[in-house]
Amino acid sequence: MIVTLAAVLAALCAGVVAWRAARARDRALAAERRMRRLAVHDQHVAIALLDRDLRVVELEGEALECSGWARDEFLGNVLPQALDTERGKPLIALVEKALAGRPGTFETESSRREGAWFRMDVLPFAEGREITHVAVLMRDIGSERALRRSLEKQQIFLQAVLNELGDRVRVADADGRLHAFDGSTVDDDLHPLEWAEHFGLHHLDGRPFGPHETPLLRALRGEPVEPVEVLVDTDAGRRTLLASGGPVTGPDGARLGAVIVNADLTDFRDAEGRLRRSEERHRRVVESVSDCVFETDASGRWTHLTEAWTAATGFDVDACLDRPVWDFVHPDDRAEHARAFAPMMGGERVALRHSHRYLTAAGAERWGEVQVRAISGWDGLPTGFVGVMRDVTDERRAAQHVAAEQGVMRALTTMQSLEDAGPVLLDVLGRELGWDGAELWRMGDDERLHRSAAWTADAGGLERFIRAGDWLSYEVGDGLPGMSWMSRVPLWRADIAVDGGLVRREEALAEGVRSTVALPLRANGAPEGVIVLVSCTPREPEHGLTRLLEAIGGQVSQFLQRREAEARVLAQAADLRTLSNVAHELAVENDLFAARNTLCRAVRDVTGSVSVALLEPSGRDALTVSAAVGAAVLRMSVAIDARAVTSEAYLTGELIHVADVLSDARASSCQAVAGAASAAWVPVVRDGRAVGVLAVGWASHRASLSDRDAELLRLLAAEAAITIHRTDLLARLQSTARTDPLTGLPNRRVWDEDLDRELARARRHGGSLCLAMLDLDKFKTYNDTFGHQAGDELLEAAACAWRPELRTTDTLARYGGEEFAVLLPHSDIEGARGVVERLLAVVPFDQTASAGIALWDGTETAEELLARADAALYDAKHAGRARALIAA
Repeated sequence: MIVTLAAVLAALCAGVVAWRAARARDRALAAERRMRRLAVHDQHVAIALLDRDLRVVELEGEALECSGWARDEFLGNVLPQALDTERGKPLIALVEKALAGRPGTFETESSRREGAWFRMDVLPFAEGREITHVAVLMRDIGSERALRRSLEKQQIFLQAVLNELGDRVRVADADGRLHAFDGSTVDDDLHPLEWAEHFGLHHLDGRPFGPHETPLLRALRGEPVEPVEVLVDTDAGRRTLLASGGPVTGPDGARLGAVIVNADLTDFRDAEGRLRRSEERHRRVVESVSDCVFETDASGRWTHLTEAWTAATGFDVDACLDRPVWDFVHPDDRAEHARAFAPMMGGERVALRHSHRYLTAAGAERWGEVQVRAISGWDGLPTGFVGVMRDVTDERRAAQHVAAEQGVMRALTTMQSLEDAGPVLLDVLGRELGWDGAELWRMGDDERLHRSAAWTADAGGLERFIRAGDWLSYEVGDGLPGMSWMSRVPLWRADIAVDGGLVRREEALAEGVRSTVALPLRANGAPEGVIVLVSCTPREPEHGLTRLLEAIGGQVSQFLQRREAEARVLAQAADLRTLSNVAHELAVENDLFAARNTLCRAVRDVTGSVSVALLEPSGRDALTVSAAVGAAVLRMSVAIDARAVTSEAYLTGELIHVADVLSDARASSCQAVAGAASAAWVPVVRDGRAVGVLAVGWASHRASLSDRDAELLRLLAAEAAITIHRTDLLARLQSTARTDPLTGLPNRRVWDEDLDRELARARRHGGSLCLAMLDLDKFKTYNDTFGHQAGDELLEAAACAWRPELRTTDTLARYGGEEFAVLLPHSDIEGARGVVERLLAVVPFDQTASAGIALWDGTETAEELLARADAALYDAKHAGRARALIAA
């Protein structure tokens, strides 16, 4: 019974053991099937089973084939034989550990496929309680490894970016703690309401930020912070930051904290300020220049014009922008204008200087000189043009006046009477001055003005207007000719369309006449006629015409006197021919001194004398020799004393003849006729006033002067009066074009010439040169307070006060407005400072001035030297005025 029970128990135990073994086997087989299915379905996975002899007994999966290995290279082979010795060592070591019950893993690069990496998981495989095999799970981790490397690179890059941002980013968590980018907490004990004071935050006007105004605190409260400029106190000084940011929220909308990004604008604001100050200086320079500064696009349309354009043309600047330049060029000059600018438009030239006529808003014709430079693009073609236009109308008019005067003088030398000279006189004036028609009206025996000559520029032009005046006559004070005769001043009608007082207004408008002027012609102070000029182009009043008429009147006076003398002394034809030659010779001589010397030589030749001297007033108390031949007395002065023979002739206006110079005490003391036996002093008279004396000496005694000689001397004296007046007038005309009319100082044209000349001299000889710019302080306020006339008086008084403080070699010029320029050759910077401080000390009317001084550095251009002096003046103004600063 007991044996039976034991057998039953043994059988039962054996059955249980068999049943458990069968279950374990089934589980192993199921696991093996799962492993095989997994390996079969994933091409990146391979599973190998190795026995204790390291032989591969099972191999499933495609990972090895995908990396270039054949299946039969492993299956059935011992692992050390299948693998490279060096590469196999780590795997074999792990397999041996797995057989001992310790799993392991390692990563290795494929030796068959470049860039392929595998992860080997080595696991012990037990059957029952004994480890009989090792399972090696091989997984291709190339993509995973590449992804990991990419993430690492991104992490490194992000960290570098965050490190670069530094303190430009401020971050706070939801609890109001400030954080650095590495996640550490900074300033743990700093409350958000203390941020504004701690970081030294201020508004742009200098006010400190309130505790609740801090941008980071606003963002922490959920407010988006739009860009706002903030001033921050740092160790390097106060900086300007542009702060923006907002709250940071999680995916669920929970607020995680806040971030503020700060952009440092300090350098930008400083550069912006310097640029603004530079633009202001350039604007002041440009606005102070009377010339028009312009800019056009590549097609020649205005894109910028200064206000000088409106002053010169009357056109509004805004109305002219985007219009072609040639719209304003005179129609007759447009073809030449296009030819001149064609090379620049095509990129063949980069700079050009050109003169042409242009039309004002009223239709008047004026002259402009243009200096233009191309702005080239990358392809060398112009993208636009910049330049300066200077109104040279006055200079052109002055040249026309000189040409007209010379033309009239040449014409009168060939005429016999004023009636004969009338048509020629009108032709010269009309053509040289650019008018379309001209008339000469003279007084008749009936005490009425009648037309004695007429001229038109084009044959048949103005026919109706001219024909309407055939039978017209005017009383003194009646009509334009009569009013001009009576007033003895030019009468302008710039636009006859608005003047209803013209007698032939209807005929003039029908012929296209736009402007007219009546010019009184006087000889010896008495009216001789009226010249009426008409133009089909609007003409503006020309102030130089008055001086021209005076010169022409003097020529007509001389012409009449000469012709009357010719009529009285026909027997003296040879002398008169000589006198005419003298006049002709003098007519072409425009130089002040050369004309006077020519006059003295002519008098000597005509009179047969040995010495001739011309004395002219120098001040109120003396006469000075301005020209002489045959006697070395040039620039010798004699006091005006009624007891002296020269002074007597000058004061009385009477010719004085001394037969014996040596025996006459008054005459022997006159050095102008020293060595002469006989002499005559002939007053040079113009308009009834003595303007000089001709002292003529003969080697032989002349007991008396014949009427012929006396008359000839008077004619020569009259010629001298005309010469003096004409040359002085020419000098004044030239001076007008070069002198500021208010202060009498040199104008910009003379200044530019002097500056270029002195710079060239300094470059040639290595000398020093200083330039100073002076500006009357608060001149606009002075003008507004006391009026523009007081402002003009201040400018004139300043010029008068400054001139005596300078050397004769220095140049003081009015640069524009209340600004003056001083050129100091051969002066160092300290000497220039002393001169300028003397000028500032004598500013009249208790006013002050500021100055900027620049020393030429030996290489810079005139524009660069001037810009430095102007920058120093600008700094002096901003430093408090009433001082002189030296340019850097």
